[in-house]
This record gives sequence, structure tokens and C-alpha cells, in this order.
Amino acid sequence: MNLFGCLTRSFVLLILSANLAFGASTSTSTTVTDGKKVTTKVRTENDGTTTTTVTIKDKDGSVAVTTTVTDKDGNIVSTDDPQARAKAAEAAEKKELYAAALESSPKRGPHDPITLALFQTVVSDDLRKVATKQGVFPYLRKEFENDSVIKIMDQRRVDDYAKDHDFKTGKTTRFSSFDDDPEFLPSDVYVESFAKIEEKVGINRATNKVASAPFLVYRAVIYSEYSDKTWEVKEEGFVLQNAEVTRSFAAKISDVVLNQVAATIPAEPDQFRRATAGMTKKQADAAEALRKLFTKKQK
Repeated sequence: MNLFGCLTRSFVLLILSANLAFGASTSTSTTVTDGKKVTTKVRTENDGTTTTTVTIKDKDGSVAVTTTVTDKDGNIVSTDDPQARAKAAEAAEKKELYAAALESSPKRGPHDPITLALFQTVVSDDLRKVATKQGVFPYLRKEFENDSVIKIMDQRRVDDYAKDHDFKTGKTTRFSSFDDDPEFLPSDVYVESFAKIEEKVGINRATNKVASAPFLVYRAVIYSEYSDKTWEVKEEGFVLQNAEVTRSFAAKISDVVLNQVAATIPAEPDQFRRATAGMTKKQADAAEALRKLFTKKQK
């Protein structure tokens, strides 16, 4: 079958919208395959409750609609889909088997490498106005470049991925997409960072009077590929001492990664990462080499 035929049989349109008034997000996808039009609408509330409505319109004109409601943990609250509970049970079983295998697997050694994906720092408007053209991120990233254990991922790859995907779910964040399959980075640790300017009040040592001064305030959220737990790191200091503040902030992140997150990482991470699940290191390395070759040819 030619490409046009494939696209005609399976056309996927993903529309993302946010209902700010009611504090909910809604996504709708429509797939047309072999004469059947399947529309899936997913509405997620602020409390994590998700309502999934699937409408199937057959080529003979008949329409079937099913609705499934799940709580924030993915447990089914109600459904009229006869296959929903079986699918949920299968997914839960796979999750339990994964958790058991991960729990019983040997953990990494103290000198084994840790792959880290460092996302671009989200900078507040006030900091953006006074920062250099490069911003603060290049200086933060530089602190990890020569680490003997933490291996920071290629920044272009991380940035390209972050433009189109949510690293927590692997789902696309683009307005439309022909691919609903989740995609993940082959990383052990993910770090999101935030920076802003904040006025701090204190005593001026020269005048001995109350005065305010601008401080650079950092915050990072650290995620492990192998745990639901997250870690938070904060650092702040006088804005004119930004180099020292950034260095101290990076050191705190490294300390958490090496002394806390590292305990969650298995000795054979390629078998447990979502991007390389079930692969040996040799297979994962081959897949990565193939990806790099393909990317190089595309440029």
C-alpha cells in the first residue's frame, strides 16, 4: 500500500485545549481506520479524575459510545466499556511485575554513570529583562559537563524532545500529531529548574538601616526514571553574585542525584528505562547509534 493509502486509512488528528474557567484540560483524538471513525475525548480535572469518552461510528452509520471515569491513580470509578476493566487489570499487572523486577534487581555501583536530562531553566519575566542574552541556563549546565559520574545528555536532543513531549508521560504536546505512541528519553534522572528575581529585605551593613536588594532565586525539581518520588532543591543569593549562586545551586542538585536519587537506579538501567525497556546495554547502545545515524542523515 502506498503512503497516501496508509494516511487515508489511518488519519490521526490530536486537538489539545484547556478549559481554564473550570480548571480542567481536554484532549480529543480522531482515528479513521477501515471505515470506522473512532473519537476519543479525555477530560482531566484538577483533582486528577479523568473521564474518557470513546465514540465509534461504523461505516453502516451505527454509533457506539462508552464512558470510563478513573481516579488520580488510574483506578476505574465507573465504566460502561466491557473491555475497560480487563485492560486496566492487564496494565496493573504489568506495573506490578515491573515494580517487583525493579525492586529485586541489583542497584548501581557508586561509580556507575548516571544519565541526566537537564531541561532549559524557566526564567521569570523580571529576570529575563536583566539577564544576559544567554540567560542563566548555560552557566548551570556547565557545572555538570565535567562530572565523573553524572553524564548530562546532549542538550539539543533534550531541547528538541521538550518542545514536543511531556517527559513524565511521553505524550506529545503539539497541537496535532500523526503519532499517539509515547516517546521517552533514555535518561535516569530529569531536572526541571526555575529562576526569578526576588526583593529581599535586610539590614544594610554600611548604613545599619533596613534596605532591600534583588536576589537571584533558584528552584529545581528532580525526578527519577525508576521512582514516583521527587526531590526539590532551592538556592538564592544576591544577584550580583549570580555565578556563585548558580554554582551552589548546581552542587545541591548533584548532591541529591548522587546521594539520594542514585539509590533508585538499577545496575542495568537499560532494561528498566521506558525508552529502552527490556533491552540489554548492547541493544540499547545499538538503537542509540542507529538513532544518531538517522538524525545525522536528516540534517
